Amino acid sequence: MKKRVLSLLLAVMMVFALCVSPAAAEQTGAQLNYVTDAAGLLSESQNAQLEIMAQAVSQKYGVGVYMVTLDDYRDYQPEGVFKATYTIYHDNTMGEGPNRDGIMLLLSMEDRDWAMFCYGSRCEYTFNSYGQKQLEEVFLDNFQENDWYGGFTDYVAECESYLETASVGKPVRSSNLFPILVAIALSLLLSVLIVSLIWNKMDNVAVKATAGSYISQDLQLTKKTDRFIRKTTHRQAIQRSSSGSGSSKSESGGGGSGRSGKF
Repeated sequence: MKKRVLSLLLAVMMVFALCVSPAAAEQTGAQLNYVTDAAGLLSESQNAQLEIMAQAVSQKYGVGVYMVTLDDYRDYQPEGVFKATYTIYHDNTMGEGPNRDGIMLLLSMEDRDWAMFCYGSRCEYTFNSYGQKQLEEVFLDNFQENDWYGGFTDYVAECESYLETASVGKPVRSSNLFPILVAIALSLLLSVLIVSLIWNKMDNVAVKATAGSYISQDLQLTKKTDRFIRKTTHRQAIQRSSSGSGSSKSESGGGGSGRSGKF
């Protein structure tokens, strides 16, 4: 009798395990919230609002949009802020869906470092190298003014805009206008060179240096005088180069790509 009860109990447990395992697999995922403010830059209400915004965007498009602030990235990975970013991403199983697609923006306050890490085919399609560079311009101006909430808000909103256009097959890409302008400029330069060569060969129509060259030899002048009547001076202001308060560069590693720099 006891053996029969034990066998029945084991059978029930096996059925329960088979039912639970798919649900458990679905629950495995990111071990951090969409907003992790370890440096304490945001108020509680700001943190909560950004969490709601990021969650809505992430779940709608299947690409996690994350924000992390730290006192010093070296506490996690001393070899660079970008490597610290993708180390945190992978160690905490960040990302949406089976491919863990996601984009993470990290601020390290000790030396005002930042990094952005993009992971997964869907994320890389949405945020290519050109798109990442354009994206950083949206939030860096806020961070340079210590406007943390404004910078993160702009970041989430711009990520949503990128994801929306990518979802209809129109990801953000560089314009062809610049190469066209370069081609036009080169064509004009070539035309100018050709005209210059032709002009230089026309010696017979060159302007003479003195008026005497245009006067008949039969004309006899009683007095010859060269008089200076005009001077023309051109002035041009010297443009001084200005350096910005931040710098950035493209990065790769951790199975993805991104950017990093100072703010």
